[in-house]
Amino acid sequence: MDEAEGAIYVPPKAGLPFLVVTFAAGEMSAKPTSTRSEARILLSRERSRRAKLSGRQNEVAETAAKRP
Repeated sequence: MDEAEGAIYVPPKAGLPFLVVTFAAGEMSAKPTSTRSEARILLSRERSRRAKLSGRQNEVAETAAKRP
């Protein structure tokens, strides 16, 4: 699995929320939204946030590896 994967689940009947489910680093998160557009935005933000976090962790690891 990638560092961050996710899916948008369409409600099975009217009146139920869309679910944005993300998986990363052994964790799962599910958040409800009222529209598909909100779900797409939320998933995009979640991927962006996790990518930034991963980038920071890589920088720390590289810096630590360079120390004598």
